This record gives sequence, structure tokens and C-alpha cells, in this order.
Amino acid sequence: MASIPGAQFNITGASGSQGLLGPKSGYKVYVFPRGGYAAAASTGVIITFDSSSVRTRFSANKWVQVGTDTSKIRKVNSAAGSAIVVNTAVTVAENDRIFLIGSTQPSVVGGSATYTIPSTNIYYRDDDGGDKYTNSMVTSNADGLVQFFAPAAVYDCMIQDGNQSNVGYIVDLSVGAVEGISTDQAVILGGTVTINATLGVTGWATFGQSVTVTGAIGVTGTATFGSTVTMNANLGVTGSATFGATVTLTGTSGNISHTGTLAFGQTVTVSGSLVAGDLAEFGATVTVTGPLGVTGTITSSSDIYGRRLILNKGTALDSGDFTASAAWGSSAVVSLDPNSSYYDSRFIVGVYSDGTGITNGPMLTLTYKDGPYPNPMVPMWLTNGFGGTVSLAISGLSPSTSVTLMDFCPVSGATHWFSGVVIG
Repeated sequence: MASIPGAQFNITGASGSQGLLGPKSGYKVYVFPRGGYAAAASTGVIITFDSSSVRTRFSANKWVQVGTDTSKIRKVNSAAGSAIVVNTAVTVAENDRIFLIGSTQPSVVGGSATYTIPSTNIYYRDDDGGDKYTNSMVTSNADGLVQFFAPAAVYDCMIQDGNQSNVGYIVDLSVGAVEGISTDQAVILGGTVTINATLGVTGWATFGQSVTVTGAIGVTGTATFGSTVTMNANLGVTGSATFGATVTLTGTSGNISHTGTLAFGQTVTVSGSLVAGDLAEFGATVTVTGPLGVTGTITSSSDIYGRRLILNKGTALDSGDFTASAAWGSSAVVSLDPNSSYYDSRFIVGVYSDGTGITNGPMLTLTYKDGPYPNPMVPMWLTNGFGGTVSLAISGLSPSTSVTLMDFCPVSGATHWFSGVVIG
């Protein structure tokens, strides 16, 4: 049971020898579901509307009436596109109102109609647990007042005189807020907010407390949430999304996908993948059970736990990024292992020693492809294939890292391989 909105209006008309206006007592008002206007004149069985969205208000086996004329009551045989097909031909003028009068053929005697409208429910009082008007028909009181309550929607009203002859109508009567929340300005909601449909905001949406959304939130600007946010569907943000507390996403695969900056102030749980096109900032615990993909920077003020660290998003190295010292020989050649791609963070590089000047203590230096590390890094170089113990002297200051083989003399005509890992 729930409180529902209502509508009221007065019926007046001329009476007596003076033709003075006065309230009309005992007039009948039938409340129909919303109909539509005919978009073109016709004399056959097809009635055309301006669009399919209007036509969708009508369906097969429903009864319709053209204007107030009870001789123009027809049954809908089919409905498709922007038109309906009725059971027998009827003359329709452009801009005639086509009323949706129910699923049962009305009774018509001498031009007076009694409609049966089970698809419309209207009430005496402002709660859907109250008494209903039979056949959705309201009778005006001595003051000509018509009042009823109904679920939020748009309705049509057929007005009949005391003899139940159709004398007029009201179209597109709005009861309650039927179009949802729609704004291109600021929306500020200070307490609990429940939205069962779509919330579309092109500017700011600010929520101070709990927010529960069972549909989709689409924000092209900034969305700021100060407390708990629960999404049972998708969160789509093309601007910034800032969360100050716990964030749990259980929508489509539980994914977070963003082309800009992602900033999280506290606990974040993602059951799918986390993808950021720019900066990802995490202030506390972050749990991602799927892939973590960030093409920019990941910043975290706490520890990051994961199964493996796969570093493959940098600019690929080439042999020219390494410089061999003269101690490798005047004809030394640097090459990369051809079986993989390599980056500033990990690589396998070989030096072919050849030519004159080969001496003890050769040096190999890497100039970082993606620029200096922001802090002094911790490089680790490993040698292989030398057949003995080799002492290394490693320096790792920006913008390069280098290794000197302290007690090693290259072998002419041989390739000497190194593998390296750099953590900044």
C-alpha cells in the first residue's frame, strides 16, 4: 500500500433562460488511460499516429473511440509501427483524439455510453489501499467538483452530462510526477534517495547520505557521493567519479571502466575488472578479482596485493637504448632477445664482444625509454653464460641505469647476456 497523488477540477455550464454559468451536478467523468491524436485523416481501418511511441499506448483487442462520437467505437485488431488496425472502417479527421476506452466493448443506448475500464484504477482517497471508483467513473457533486486519486501517470477524461451523453473531454491530464527526475541544473538531495528508473544528470549530482539505485546512473559531469553507495546495475561516468567511503559494485560483471581519473577514498571492491585510462588513486584497501588495467599511473597510500605483477604497458625498448663501453671492443654489437618485447622495467639484452680494445671491467648502460623514474629506482641485473662468479657494480640514478662487471673481461667473438628488472 502506498500514498498516491490526485487531481480535481470543476465542471460548469450554461443553464436557464439567462444562460448563466453554474456548477454541473451529477455529470459523469470516465478516467481513461492516455490515448493519442490521429496524425492524418482516414476512412478505412488504419489509424495513424505521429510516432511508434504514441502507438505503443494501444494494443490488440483493446477498444477505442474517435472523439466523443459513440458511433465511432472500434476494436483494435493489431498494432505495429505508428498505426493501429481496427475491426471495421471508421472516418477519422486529422487531430481527432483517439481514446483508449478499455478491454470490454461499452454499452451504448441512444448515443449514451457506459464504459468498462479495468486497466485504469482510480481511488476515492489518497492511498491505493482505499476504495476504487467502479469503472473509473467519477460523478460530480453539487459544486460540479470532480476529484480522484490514481497512480502517477497521464490520463484522458471523457465528460458526460446527466443523461450520460458525451459532451466534452480533457486530454493528457497529468497526475503526480510521471516523467521522473530530469534536470540539466544542480540536483541536491539531502536524505535517502531511491530511484527505480534511470537518473540522467548532465551537470552536478550531489548526495549527502545513502543512495540506492536499481536502474542506471548516467553522469556526463561530476558525481559526488559522501557516504555508502550501492549500485545494482551499471555506473557510467564520462567525467570524474569521487567516492569518500565504501564502494561496492555488483553490476554487469562488477566492472569499473573509466577513460579518465579514478579516485577512491576508502575500501573498494570490484568483482570484475578495473580499467582506467589515466590516473587511478586508491586511499585504502582495493580488491579486484578480475584484471587491473591502467594505461596511466596507479597511486596507492597503502599496500597492493596481487597474484603476479606483469609489466608490459611501457614503450618497447630497442638495442639503441643500450650503450656498451669501449671495453667490449671496437666492433661490439648490442642486441635484444628476439623472443619477447622489453621495457624499462624488464629486459634481456646481449653484447657481442668484438674488435680491438677489449679489456677488463666493461660497462653497459640503459637509457630509459619512458623518461626518468620519479624517484631513485632499485635496479637488478643478472648475468648468465659466463661460467664463473662475476662481481657487479650497479648504479640506478635517473635517467638511466648501468652495470659494470668489476672482475670480468669479455670474450672476443662471444655474446654475453644480461637480464634486468627495475623497480622505481
